[in-house]
Amino acid sequence: MSDKARPVPNPIFYSGAFVLAFALSVVMLMTDTNLQTNFGTTSMYYAHWYVVLGTAVADLVGAALLLTFRSRTAVKLGVIGSGLLVVLSLGVIATYSQVGFASAGDFANYLFGVTYFGGNIRYLYDVLLATYLGTFVWGVAGLLLSRNEIPSAQPVTAAAPPSP
Repeated sequence: MSDKARPVPNPIFYSGAFVLAFALSVVMLMTDTNLQTNFGTTSMYYAHWYVVLGTAVADLVGAALLLTFRSRTAVKLGVIGSGLLVVLSLGVIATYSQVGFASAGDFANYLFGVTYFGGNIRYLYDVLLATYLGTFVWGVAGLLLSRNEIPSAQPVTAAAPPSP
């Protein structure tokens, strides 16, 4: 058995970012009228609302896993999950035609721009994406910094009792 141990980034603080993302997603779901009405389209399938709901559930599960297992593996899964959520958050721009925008640029401007298109999502999507990106970078940095092994205390060996 090795006498060296790898430090684990503190998952309590790391899970807080996932809780923040969960809270932002819930606020979006409850307040954004465009998500609630499927951007005014006639389709009854609210894909974007369900995607935000799915990311909220993923955030909650990620926070719970980090707090439950408190291991490097849990932190690695958190990094992978937040990276995938960044990709998903940027990839949603490709669905512009489903919500009635003329181009991907218009939809990106709605999500990230300063022009107000209605609804209550203003800056929430920006903060959510920044949270996912920050969580990804923070997790990668924590894993890289804790990568080097550090010596732990030397194990205590039992000495044989003196013979009579």
